[in-house]
Amino acid sequence: MASWLDNASADQLEDLASIATGNLENAGGRSARDVATLGLASLTTGSSEAFREGLNWLGRRAWFQSQRPMTLEADGVAALGLTLAISGHSLECPAWLSSLVTRSASSLPLEAFNRSLFIVAAHLVDAPGKLDQGDLVPEVRVVFGGSAGITLSEDVYMKAWAALRVTTANVGDEVEALLKLKAFDLVAEHSIPARAGKLEPNDVVRALQGVARSLRRWTWETKPKTPKSSAVRWEIQNEYHVQNLLYVILAPLFADLNDEETIPPVGQKNPRLDLTIPSIGTIVEVKFLRPGVSMQKIIDEIATDVGLYKTDTRWTSLIPFIWDDSARTEEHAKLVSGLCQMDMVIGAVVVPRPGKML
Repeated sequence: MASWLDNASADQLEDLASIATGNLENAGGRSARDVATLGLASLTTGSSEAFREGLNWLGRRAWFQSQRPMTLEADGVAALGLTLAISGHSLECPAWLSSLVTRSASSLPLEAFNRSLFIVAAHLVDAPGKLDQGDLVPEVRVVFGGSAGITLSEDVYMKAWAALRVTTANVGDEVEALLKLKAFDLVAEHSIPARAGKLEPNDVVRALQGVARSLRRWTWETKPKTPKSSAVRWEIQNEYHVQNLLYVILAPLFADLNDEETIPPVGQKNPRLDLTIPSIGTIVEVKFLRPGVSMQKIIDEIATDVGLYKTDTRWTSLIPFIWDDSARTEEHAKLVSGLCQMDMVIGAVVVPRPGKML
């Protein structure tokens, strides 16, 4: 589960699956966690036969026996692993497992995090009698929100952020630590200001990727909105207009945002940077792509910019932002891919001129 949360490679997961397979062949050393490992690994490798065999073995056991210590019954990590695999492969959940996860969540004196994993497990397989998702700790709910009908609200994000700010990682709780780390990333992605001024270059990329959505409300009127106003259209006709748009977006997030900053001359050239954020060593380079101009020209211009900007060690990240006035959206993916192969470029954004403005 820790490796799965940490986005381990297919090779790493296959190695773990091999260990689990070996354990299952040893009647005295096998456990539900071995089956869960096979299940999670199979979500990447695609082969679920060994996992199904493990499920059949678990189904032959009796659970909640008073004379025997609890294993899977009190192990939310293993239960979640099993149900993630069942859900991922669209398998029918065995009745014994469906009953187990709801009984464990509702009747055992489990710690809140462990209990939340059982609740998620019950929702993943739509177990009868599954507990209300409101009983989930907010960090777990953030990670699994959107799956199995688990919903999210702004209140959940706020509660998760409050909990994550004071969380600690303990030896033996690696799964919990990695899940909370994933929750932290998701909360930060959902609400950039949650970083409280400690933004990073990739946060700039995420903010600029949202510009296309913002343009849905861009003023472009065919008739006056009120009796005392005239029809208004906010034209974007050149690179400077785009630069102004981005300044409006980034200035509230970065107090040190500058425009038209220069760097020391490079030979006969005096490079001028469009937008800069010194606190994170980031440059936003704006390009205006007109109809008839090739995408290759943009590649060449950014390549030249990279060569110049690398001479000033203050700058470590470059984010090209291209306004495509010709709306050649079929070429955007290839352009972004090419730009992101360059030194310094940590991400690139291409926004087409909105259809209403054509």
